[in-house]
Amino acid sequence: MKKTIPIILITLFSCVLAGCSTRRQVSQEVTSSNEVTQVEEESGYAYKLSELHEINQNDLVSSDTSQFYDLEGNPIDMREISLKRGEYYIIDDCSIAISEVILSPIQIDANYKVLKDQYVEFANLASYSSVENDNIQMKNILQRIIGFNTILPISHNLSQIQFIPSSDIVITIYFYPICYKVDAINYSFYTLKGAHQFDGLYCDGIYEVRTVENQLNMKES
Repeated sequence: MKKTIPIILITLFSCVLAGCSTRRQVSQEVTSSNEVTQVEEESGYAYKLSELHEINQNDLVSSDTSQFYDLEGNPIDMREISLKRGEYYIIDDCSIAISEVILSPIQIDANYKVLKDQYVEFANLASYSSVENDNIQMKNILQRIIGFNTILPISHNLSQIQFIPSSDIVITIYFYPICYKVDAINYSFYTLKGAHQFDGLYCDGIYEVRTVENQLNMKES
């Protein structure tokens, strides 16, 4: 009987240890799973610079169906936007020219209906996206001239935009990245340009509120 008690105690102690080990393992798995989920939710979709192309500034004209805004939500006339053109640098025996260019638009919100003469309150959009520099070149040189960013988020804070439609319409929102174009002797490439909006650093660019369906079309459909 005396020999039986230690055996029982040893068995119970082993089970307790096994239980602790199992709980610790499950806890680690849950924590890891949560971390992965959070990363996926926060990272969103990264648009690569190689997926975008340069567009002509003169092709972007404000109209009844397109209004443009800067990062602070101020309405702008695209014809009055001043972009840096061909600033030349010679660094480490490397000659380059740097310009600012507008790239093709990125749709950052789904289509939705707004009503005539009612002030549209653009809240922070729930989605998250960014622009990624997937063709990294001359990093050290550019860092000394204009700074260098591998990836920059697109700001979805549109609360400063004031928009009152003159009729019932369906709109969507586009973002046009403003980036640097670097021209070397034998090749050229794009690199990200950062800009501050409120309390953060984001990809520089322009918003467009575009009408995709007007009142007449909605009635016909």
